[in-house]
Amino acid sequence: MRSQRLLHRYAIVTAIATFLLLIAGSLVTSTDSGLAVPDWPFSYGMLFPPMVGGIFYEHGHRMIAGVVALLILGLAIWTGRTESRGWVRRLSYAALGGVLLQALLGGLTVLLLLPPQMSIAHACVGPTVFCLVVCLAHATAPTWIETPAPLEPRGMPFVRIIGLLTIVAVAVQFLLGAVIRHTGYGVSAHFAGAVTVCLIAGWLAARVAPLRASAPLIWRQMLRLLALLAVQVFLGVSVWMHRGAVPLRTGHVAVGALVLAQSVILAWEMAQRSRVARADATSPASPASGAAPSAHGSLRAVIVDYLELTKPRLSGLVLMTTAVGFWLGVPASSRVTAFAPLLIGTWMVVAGANAFNQWMERSYDALMRRTQDRPLPAGRLTPEAAFRFALILSVAGLACLMWAVNALAAILAAIGWASYVLLYTPLKRRSPLCTLVGAVPGALPPMIGWAGARGTLNADAWLLFAILFIWQLPHFLALVILYQEDYARAGFRMLPLVDSGEMATARQTALYGLALLPISLFPTLMGVAGRAYFVGATILGCGFLLVALRAAWLRSLPTCRRLFRASVVYLPALLVLLAIDRVPR
Repeated sequence: MRSQRLLHRYAIVTAIATFLLLIAGSLVTSTDSGLAVPDWPFSYGMLFPPMVGGIFYEHGHRMIAGVVALLILGLAIWTGRTESRGWVRRLSYAALGGVLLQALLGGLTVLLLLPPQMSIAHACVGPTVFCLVVCLAHATAPTWIETPAPLEPRGMPFVRIIGLLTIVAVAVQFLLGAVIRHTGYGVSAHFAGAVTVCLIAGWLAARVAPLRASAPLIWRQMLRLLALLAVQVFLGVSVWMHRGAVPLRTGHVAVGALVLAQSVILAWEMAQRSRVARADATSPASPASGAAPSAHGSLRAVIVDYLELTKPRLSGLVLMTTAVGFWLGVPASSRVTAFAPLLIGTWMVVAGANAFNQWMERSYDALMRRTQDRPLPAGRLTPEAAFRFALILSVAGLACLMWAVNALAAILAAIGWASYVLLYTPLKRRSPLCTLVGAVPGALPPMIGWAGARGTLNADAWLLFAILFIWQLPHFLALVILYQEDYARAGFRMLPLVDSGEMATARQTALYGLALLPISLFPTLMGVAGRAYFVGATILGCGFLLVALRAAWLRSLPTCRRLFRASVVYLPALLVLLAIDRVPR
């Protein structure tokens, strides 16, 4: 217990030091001291140059960064040796990787003379590392309870979704703020983002308030978030009124990082209680399991069930790839008024396709453990209601794309819908080729985004399609291996289920992992992205290839699980690099 307290205190010290590093970095930007020292890692070839003018801010920032890197290294080593919870150890390793990436970005920012994309990335990775360290401090607290008292099982999942939406909104707002600080553009979008964050936070508070008696900790976390938001709004207005005030600009960035960290902690607490609530709800001894839900609770439950029909995580990934395609394709001088209807229409089409998929496979989902609790096999929604929901979403989404974006985007979305619903879904029970067919609709979203931005397609758009297409193959093969008993029980015929010797699956896993590395480098070679993307894509591709080769060689569940997790990390990281280091057209 004493060791746990010491680790917790050390994590708190590390979090405070990381926060001070954010303040120091903000001072560098606020005082325009980014190029006060033109070399790196030394300062004018010295470890301790004269601390005058901008050198004081820039070199001071580097000194604090060095201390923070050592503190996080110590935290990762300490956690790795003493912490029994694997996810906490992985959290510490992620923080260490983040601070090393931040150091690399900081050096490249100076050596490349402050390119906006690199500066924005540097400004966004820092708060991410801070959030990771704050989570470590929270998780290592001796008073932190792994299995807290459960809450209402039907209400908490919906509140958790709003909590995750809050994190996304705050993160996007932080990104917009970084764009303003390093380019001067996007003030209107930042104002709109502030209003959006406040509205979502208010919605979340309204949902959490009825639970304050049964979940006082969550309510206190909610109040802290609201207080930080109030301070942040005040600072934001003050910065707009006094744009040259260094303390205000620095404070605005610092409090923004606190808002992001607090929203993460709040969502984490709600997710923890939601997991326990679901377990409690399925227990025969649970009083809640036999209670009749209120009308308000029933409405929320129905909303959650309809949302589950859309496969929110898959739909979210599709929106991310669509947004990246739009961002890469949009001309530098173009207005982005089509962006919002593009995302709305694409989401509706994808959500409709996912709902149709669940409607068509409802009898098979009932046979698989991982899907038997979905709304249709569990009987919470009727097939007729799901069909109407899927049809309305699909038609409305295509209409939105056709009338508010352009015909090409609507046609591509329709092709994706048809290939997913009419080809891939029935083919899953007939041929191992279903994996290749299913990769087509998954690779179309960046092309839809590109078409929404330009109204045409070129080789760059097809390159994005190729990257997404190849990435899906090892990702899905690993997923099938992890759940092969479930898939076999439902009668599906994916390759790992019909490959008795597993050699064909192993060969294809290695082949796709190998093919992904060179194809992911083509954006730089074709002028879509810059050198920073090339370096990052090389590192990511080599790492992913090693994981894929290991999975192909050993053909075990642990290696396939690592491959699946690596694929989940690889694609968002690659897309973020691509978006940050894009070459404007």
